[in-house]
Amino acid sequence: MTTLEYIERASAGLPEKTTPADKVYKDDCMYSFDTAENNALGLDVCMTCFQAFARAVQKDYTAEHYTRKRHPLFLNIKKQLKRRIEPESETSDAEARVKQPKLEIIEEKELDLYDISTSIYVAPLSDSVGIESCPERVKLLANEILTANSASVADDIKAWELEVFPCEHSLSIAQVPVPEQEIDLSHCALCDLKENLWICLTCGTIGCGREQFGSSLKGNSHALTHYETSGHQVAVKLGSLSADNEDSCDCYCYQCNDEVKVPGLTEKLRPFGVDLSSAVKLEKSLVELNLDTNKSWQFNLDGASGEKLTPIFGPGLTGLSNLGNSCYLNSVIQVLFSLPSYRLFFEGTEFDEKVPDAALDLPSQMLKIHDGLVSGRYSKPSALKGDDYQAGIKPSTFKALIGADHNEFQTNKQQDANEFLLYLFDKLDNQFGLTLNKDFKFLAGSKVVCANCKHGSSSTNLVDNISVPIRGNVLGTDEEGKKIYEEVKLSDCFDSFSAKETIENYTCEHCKETTLTTKQEGFVTYPKYLVVSVQRITLENWVPVKQEIPITIPETINLESYKAPPFDEGEIEVKSGDKNSHSENFVPNKEAFSTLLSMGFSEPRCLRGLYNTGNKDAEEAMNWVFAHMDDADIDSPFDPTQVTQSNDTPAIAPEAIDNLVSMGFGALLAKKALVLNNNDVNASVEWLFSHPDDDGVIEENTQPVVNLQDEIKQLSAQLQEEAHGEPNAQYALKAVICHKGTSPHTGHYVAFIKHEGQWILFNDEKVVLCGTNIEDIKKNGYIYFFEKC
Repeated sequence: MTTLEYIERASAGLPEKTTPADKVYKDDCMYSFDTAENNALGLDVCMTCFQAFARAVQKDYTAEHYTRKRHPLFLNIKKQLKRRIEPESETSDAEARVKQPKLEIIEEKELDLYDISTSIYVAPLSDSVGIESCPERVKLLANEILTANSASVADDIKAWELEVFPCEHSLSIAQVPVPEQEIDLSHCALCDLKENLWICLTCGTIGCGREQFGSSLKGNSHALTHYETSGHQVAVKLGSLSADNEDSCDCYCYQCNDEVKVPGLTEKLRPFGVDLSSAVKLEKSLVELNLDTNKSWQFNLDGASGEKLTPIFGPGLTGLSNLGNSCYLNSVIQVLFSLPSYRLFFEGTEFDEKVPDAALDLPSQMLKIHDGLVSGRYSKPSALKGDDYQAGIKPSTFKALIGADHNEFQTNKQQDANEFLLYLFDKLDNQFGLTLNKDFKFLAGSKVVCANCKHGSSSTNLVDNISVPIRGNVLGTDEEGKKIYEEVKLSDCFDSFSAKETIENYTCEHCKETTLTTKQEGFVTYPKYLVVSVQRITLENWVPVKQEIPITIPETINLESYKAPPFDEGEIEVKSGDKNSHSENFVPNKEAFSTLLSMGFSEPRCLRGLYNTGNKDAEEAMNWVFAHMDDADIDSPFDPTQVTQSNDTPAIAPEAIDNLVSMGFGALLAKKALVLNNNDVNASVEWLFSHPDDDGVIEENTQPVVNLQDEIKQLSAQLQEEAHGEPNAQYALKAVICHKGTSPHTGHYVAFIKHEGQWILFNDEKVVLCGTNIEDIKKNGYIYFFEKC
């Protein structure tokens, strides 16, 4: 049988066309970061399921897919760079202002950059033929695959479509009469700036905006000053006005401190002599400015003496492409996979063949990231961007998956790297249990003592990070009016963290008086890896402002003096029975507890529901209570020390099954998902999307994937035992995530990581050897990672 005859016969099993519901994966391989550009054999897109595979050096994923699924035909795409494209030279401020911005999600004109060749690859024959030689059905489907938006582009479009909403102030703007003379729209009313101008929608006053970090656009914050003196909350940026789309204009509420929509903007601008129907956009929007900053910011590719820092390549030195405000994610991922514990966890692990779509499976994505960063195969100079940049890898699929159920991380907005790190820890703990992040876990202790009777209590909590305050002395201001701070030590921040804190209006359980109390915190145990975030953001006039207080780079630090405080002489510890473990100090989520009580549940039922569902929210606890209504002890007094986790298949609430069935899943499959995920509806939805072909049959030995509450109790008890030994509290600095900008939700993040004794800067696709050029860590250090010596 010839190859064409085989294609003719096999084409009968192909879908006729792609549908809007289909995700077409054609950016990189499902299991590696091989692409049509970096793999000599190109990328093979399955014409049956539209997933992409590579015949890579390390493994033939295309052949593996055929063996497993018997999908024989693939659209092969190869891209070869036509010529070397030099990096764009820096443009002047004037040139930058002339350029017209664009926000819509479009792919570059690849035909200008690459010679693109396509063919039909027949996996069982290991042979290819030209598309034009194939049957019409195959040609039409191949063309649909080529013209369809790739999965990552579709995710980008979805992220950008997340809306900005009106606020209560933009819905109720009360405009005041305008003077008869025309308003001068050419410059700020309080200075000579002629760009970055904002018009107050209440009175028409023109004020300049805040200076945009990393942009040539200047600003003296006079629009903000106008709000502070007048109370007029909403303004619109003149340079963003466009007749093409009223909703694309930059509108800002200073009271809400956020971008907003203004319904009827055209009518609200007309009294001030502004005709939106003829407006032409002249300046970049806030989103575009932030995107430009992230994609072009160089941080410090030059050393202190002006010498160019050396790009570095090799295993563990692979750059991550900035997907548009994804530097927060890139920095966190680079640091985590620089740690031996993360590398060892995924080393030698294979992809689960039972997972139908690796793009929707977190373990698969973590394995793919591990291989991409650690192998060194993708750590090469970029032929497209120049030697300062790596080709690197694009974590598009990982970003789409990890942020899918989070309102902020699913967008393309800049995010707080520390918030993302803690969110990622939580997701990974729920997926893998505590095994992966065990080296970050430790017991933190606190002591609360009544100032009146000197009675108090102590508690411990299992945590994986600490946040320390920073206090700096202002020495003066620079030429631009920015505060200059005295340099501090990180140990000063730990001093503030462990200092006694006075709490007012505290009702003592012992003397029943409402009085002052003191609270003090410290370490009960010390983790292998300690994550410390510095509280650089403060509120000035209710506006978040970053304090650029320089912190001496702490190459090593000893934390033994910051142990959890004992009770001093004259202080009396009140113990609740013999309780002294983490689980025995269970404090219910106050809001969820009140909600459950208001529903009519008894207090023991509320406590049991919250305790057994991770103390998250009222809905999950309610579902647990409904599933355990027949338990003999459901209304007995709740004692966490007596709670045991059953190894039997957990009871499933009918309401939870109904919720999943209403989403289109079968009842049998929905029940299995809930069993495997401990009644966690969100986790069950993820599992269902990852296992659409599962038969729903629950095998006799099927157990929940992770019993996180049980693992927390076991690890807490283990650490309590270790706390009695001699502590090792000596740490060396391993990595620092730095942030440059005025707010953690704007600006740019990079990671400095110590690799084989040398500091390396990971700035998205740029990976350079720093040597001693690490002064940026002083002013911009935000999250510190220490390793126990």
